[in-house]
Amino acid sequence: MIYKAGTTPLDLVATEDETYRITTGENIESLVGSIAMSGLINPPVLLPIENQQYRIVCGFRRIKACLKLGWQQVDARLLAADTPFVRCAQIAIADNAFGRDLNPVEISRAINLLSADLSDDAAVAAAAGRAGLPLAAAGIPRLRPLTSLPQRIQAAIIAETLPLPMAERLQQLAVVDAETVFELFSEIRAGLNVQREILDNAQETALREGVSLRDVLTEGDVMQIRKDAELQRLHKTALIRKLMKFRRYPVLTAAEERFNRRAGELGLPGNVKLVPPAGFEGPDYSLKLKFSSREQLNEQKKIIERLLTSDVLQEILG
Repeated sequence: MIYKAGTTPLDLVATEDETYRITTGENIESLVGSIAMSGLINPPVLLPIENQQYRIVCGFRRIKACLKLGWQQVDARLLAADTPFVRCAQIAIADNAFGRDLNPVEISRAINLLSADLSDDAAVAAAAGRAGLPLAAAGIPRLRPLTSLPQRIQAAIIAETLPLPMAERLQQLAVVDAETVFELFSEIRAGLNVQREILDNAQETALREGVSLRDVLTEGDVMQIRKDAELQRLHKTALIRKLMKFRRYPVLTAAEERFNRRAGELGLPGNVKLVPPAGFEGPDYSLKLKFSSREQLNEQKKIIERLLTSDVLQEILG
């Protein structure tokens, strides 16, 4: 690509036009200091457009820093006005991908930029690869919708406070439901597996009861837990998990709670565990023993003998 070097008045640069913007970075303070001290080492790339203005292809933060420094004009690399859209997109991607890994939202921006002019994911992946951004065509459908999520959810993805697999789940929901789920997870800050469990149970409950996901996650009992200032975050998470499980499996959860309560009355040590039938379906219970010596096994024998005469065990077995 042949650029024409030139000096461009900053008031002719269309700074509000973010057609080719890839970066999600907004902070320019360090860049302002660097440019003030060393000058503009890497000039931005501009594309001439109508009304004698220029569209930024790459260098959004550099232009912003120069404006903050009070510059009236800036050295730039100027593209020909007829430069193809895809080529401009590749320049923007290459400028960002060189020397750093793009975050998922930036990758989504790059995909959507290329997709505006390319018809299939294989072509998008190939064009991105030539720009220094390796992409698998099969993964593009998962990443493309990220830029359609609300801004605060995108910000959480960038900050890595919202796991990407959960972000992919949220983009499948209605916006109001996605925001409700995001608000809850932002409060409890649970790990991915716990998030999945809560969301799975809440979605199944909403489907069975014919209500919205937002209704399930903002009904009285849930909000009472969420708003209780006396509860620690981990305790809130545990209570919400328990509540969502009960809403989805009321009979099973009640049976599980009854069993745990009665099993606790047996007074079993940690290396002896009574295990109920899966889903409490069927009559067969099992007893799990852990031991590392004959002495321990002998102690467990005494426990088994005690269980044989236990009224509590007889009630559990029915």
